[in-house]
Amino acid sequence: MKYNKNTEKIILQAALELFVRKGYHGTSINDIMNKVNLTKGALYAHFKSKRAVLFRIIEEYKTKFIDQMIHATTEYQGNSIEKLNYTLSFNSKFAQKNPDLCVFLTFLTTELNADIDFQYALKEVYREYMKFISSLISQGIRQGVIKKELDPDLAALTFMAIHDGTLHQWVLNRGHLDGKEYVKTFRSIFMNGLIK
Repeated sequence: MKYNKNTEKIILQAALELFVRKGYHGTSINDIMNKVNLTKGALYAHFKSKRAVLFRIIEEYKTKFIDQMIHATTEYQGNSIEKLNYTLSFNSKFAQKNPDLCVFLTFLTTELNADIDFQYALKEVYREYMKFISSLISQGIRQGVIKKELDPDLAALTFMAIHDGTLHQWVLNRGHLDGKEYVKTFRSIFMNGLIK
């Protein structure tokens, strides 16, 4: 089978949905083939292995979520508190449009952390995210709007932990959760702990 960009997207979306619901190890190549109605040959024309599919999804997460969040927040005019608030708004809008992509690393981190290759890719993505949030918090300390006694790296890791946990609970309780109120609560709890 010839390479087809649209087929590649369909495979990635199907694999993403399966990985989020069944885990990486719980999802087989046959599961992906059956979900997209492709033969093994057709699937392997696009990806060498299930590992290659997963690495590509990690890359998608980085470029579509982390890189775009960093770019949009950097372009946003305002002090660090306003930029952190903007980051939260960006993340919540992204999660509404891309729920599986947004929670995929949150759901799979424990499972994938045991694999050295995946561990490195995961840490790279999260390191970039942490460094960006840490830089906003450092900027806020210099601006005098964030408590100076806070360690920017630890505050950034706390932001990420609360964010990941919030996404996890949002997925579990989506049917009866008011998303706007939920984000507002997260924003209030985190930001009140930062603001000087």
